[in-house]
Amino acid sequence: MAQAHAAVDEGRLADARDLWMAVWKVERSQVAACNIGALSFRLGEAPSAVRWLSLCKEIMRKPRTPGERALYESRLADLARARQLVGELRVVAPAGAALTVDGEPVELDGGKPVPVLPGRHVVRASLNGKTAEAEVDVPRGGAREVRLTFAAPVEEPRAAGEPGAARGPRSASEPGAALAPGAPQPSPSPPPRPGPRPDVIVGGVGMSATLAALGGVMMMATEKKEAAGRAAARSAGPSGCFRVTWPMCRDSASAYSDMRAFRTVGIVAFAAGGAALAATLTYALVPRGQTEVSVSADGIAVKGVF
Repeated sequence: MAQAHAAVDEGRLADARDLWMAVWKVERSQVAACNIGALSFRLGEAPSAVRWLSLCKEIMRKPRTPGERALYESRLADLARARQLVGELRVVAPAGAALTVDGEPVELDGGKPVPVLPGRHVVRASLNGKTAEAEVDVPRGGAREVRLTFAAPVEEPRAAGEPGAARGPRSASEPGAALAPGAPQPSPSPPPRPGPRPDVIVGGVGMSATLAALGGVMMMATEKKEAAGRAAARSAGPSGCFRVTWPMCRDSASAYSDMRAFRTVGIVAFAAGGAALAATLTYALVPRGQTEVSVSADGIAVKGVF
């Protein structure tokens, strides 16, 4: 706790929150929950701030002194402002299913809504090898409900020789089988497909390289904005940006906002570049042409064109 207070005084809010998280793991106290929520709000992470400040409100004891009353009202004000920046997801899923929102694991605490940033989100439930997925668009300040159910298992067809299994007509290659008079003759196999086009491969590789370069530039810009945000916060004095209205604190908040935007664009660019490269390699290397399968009394023969 002393290290967390010192980190706040030095303007290292992210480090201070990590230290309070360590305190929470040792002792689930209202002080830890309230500080984690307040620091998450100051770091611009509204969904996390809503979760922790809501928990802070639930477990915080009734204020007894003017100082405790002021702190309690401050936490409620932060919670109200954070809720204005997010939407809510109400997820209904089978009992025991593991839930994720945009790939991040979430827990349904007594059916409470999950705070998320406004926009489109992917909700997924997994249980015993089964998965269910849904996309939902959550507006700012609004709530959406998602119901996830697992599809019923498809009954596999019975193998030949099992009770109730029907035997289909024998193929012309089986012993004793013959085409009926007037039956249509089997059509010849289609010709192999043409090979991959070089211009498509070059374009895909070029697009992947361009996106990777864009991602690198955005990550460099992210580091510069983060350094600028820290410098502006340090200029506010040893107590850090406790007053957001100070000019240097507004500059720090703006730099951190730009940092998050650049980081998001960089991650998206890297992901899109990787997807473009994977699609290009698949187009260039996947076997092309018609595969032939023949069945006889000796077994199965497979012949493919690569």
